[in-house]
Order: sequence, then structure tokens, then C-alpha cells
Amino acid sequence: MRKGSHHSLESRKRISEAQKGKYVSLETRKKLSETRKGKHHSLETRRKLSQNNARYWKGKHHSLETRKKMSKAKKGKHLSEETRRRMSEAKKDKPISIETWRKRMERRRLSVRTKNR
Repeated sequence: MRKGSHHSLESRKRISEAQKGKYVSLETRKKLSETRKGKHHSLETRRKLSQNNARYWKGKHHSLETRKKMSKAKKGKHLSEETRRRMSEAKKDKPISIETWRKRMERRRLSVRTKNR
């Protein structure tokens, strides 16, 4: 197939049917895993991946149902002291916007009010 050309719908359906039921053996999966170990994306590639992901999510939001599922999945899980320390270090010295700061302060005020009731 030449560069720039595409399979017809009929061809794609035949290819799909031929591939159904096939799986990659454990041995092959281990080989694939080993070839990728130690390799990292360049800074430029990471920047591009980040931009494309941000573009995909622009204007989108998780549904209320999805947010509840995500919340439920995280409940009851405790982070190790090492993880908490690393997260703390990562957040230090990172400037936040005045809007973010105001939102945080407002949330704190609301949480204090509800605790005092």
C-alpha cells in the first residue's frame, strides 16, 4: 500500500475478521517489554504529547457519574510517607495564580464553617 492511500471499508472489514481471536503470546509480550525498557521520550516529544492531550480535553468534562466512580476508587487508599514527601517537594516553589489562591482560601473557609456546625 502506498503512502497516503487508505484501505477500503471492505478491506478493513476483511483485515479485522482475520485478526479476531488472535493474541500475542506471553513470550512475545515479554520481548516487547524488554525492548522498551530504559527508553524515554525526548523533551520535545513529551511537550507535543502534552499539548495534544490538552487539546483533546479542551472544553470537555467528566460526567458526574464518572467523577463519583473516580472518587469511590480513591477512597480508603492511603499514600505512603515517601509518596507524600515527594508530592510535597514537587509542589514547592511552583507559583500559583491569584485566582487559584482565592479558590483555595474560599474552600478552606467553607470547610472550617462546616466543621464548626
